Amino acid sequence: MAPSGLLNLASLAIVSLVSLTLSSPANAVSLLSNHVARNHHDLSVARNALEAEAVVVARSNRKSKRANNASRCKATSSSAKPSSTSKKATSTTTHKATTTSSKKAAATTASTSVKTSTGIELRGKACLAWPNYDYNDLSTWKGSSVGLIYSWDAVKVPGAEELGFTYAPMLWGWKNAADFKSRTVAGYSNIALGMNEPDQSGQSNMDPGSGISLWWEYMEPLVEKGYTLISPAVSNAPAGKTWMADFMAGCNGCHIGGIAVHWYSTDINDFTSYVTYWHETYGLDVYITEYADQNFSGGAQASMSEIWTFMEAATAFVNQNSWIKAHCWFGAMEDLTNVNPDNSLMNSDGTAPNDLGYFFIYN
Repeated sequence: MAPSGLLNLASLAIVSLVSLTLSSPANAVSLLSNHVARNHHDLSVARNALEAEAVVVARSNRKSKRANNASRCKATSSSAKPSSTSKKATSTTTHKATTTSSKKAAATTASTSVKTSTGIELRGKACLAWPNYDYNDLSTWKGSSVGLIYSWDAVKVPGAEELGFTYAPMLWGWKNAADFKSRTVAGYSNIALGMNEPDQSGQSNMDPGSGISLWWEYMEPLVEKGYTLISPAVSNAPAGKTWMADFMAGCNGCHIGGIAVHWYSTDINDFTSYVTYWHETYGLDVYITEYADQNFSGGAQASMSEIWTFMEAATAFVNQNSWIKAHCWFGAMEDLTNVNPDNSLMNSDGTAPNDLGYFFIYN
């Protein structure tokens, strides 16, 4: 065959390979602005078709996460983990949140027509954001402080209830809505989480009006089934507060029993102020469903000792405020991908909590 013909065939082959690569779906930890969030809606859809097959999908998805924003860099490990004795040398000082005039001003924009449904009781405030299904032995995570567990979808984690955990199904977004509806019957749980970072294009990605429609169709009917409903969880990017203000103002008559919060940064004072903002603005209990000592601003990541200091201070802050009902550190998983791996609560082989994990589930 003529050289030009071979060249054309080679070009076509390259184009085909590129097209296949770009069209392949991926579940991802999305690196957007200054936050990170897991995306597990595809997992719930797969399990709805065939539970056993989806278990394989879940295991694969843990290792195939990717960043959606190429301008950001993956976090790198900062230092070797300290021993269980060295952690006691770190500071346990609690940093109290401050109330600013901007918070007071924002509070006046909260809708007074949003009703609340409360009454959920959890065993403890520590929460497991658990993407592992049953691949990791959940029994080793039964710490005295752990109450809530969720999986970024509506598929109950096997063994969770037997161990005393309260499982919270999540209406991740439109993509898992049908599966969420089919599972959340009366008695399946008594709490449900709203949409995952609807303010972000790489996550559930919807405007507040669409969020309100989704809420009324799939969340509100759960009130009559005995569920406490927790709000959508926006990112801590600047657009998050605006999205939630519009949602709360427009969701007249919605039964919202708590505010879900995501936060990723490195300053404990910023953390306490941010969490307090949501309680002061809407007068509701707060569920911190994702957070970590993670720098997404291009600077150095926290050292292991700094992460210990942050966790101890954050845990003390959570325990000192009765309006904080749960805090879910990111994360209880083997591979944090684009989050500083020193934030991991799990041994690298996934068998059990590491030192940081043990502190989290018992404090």
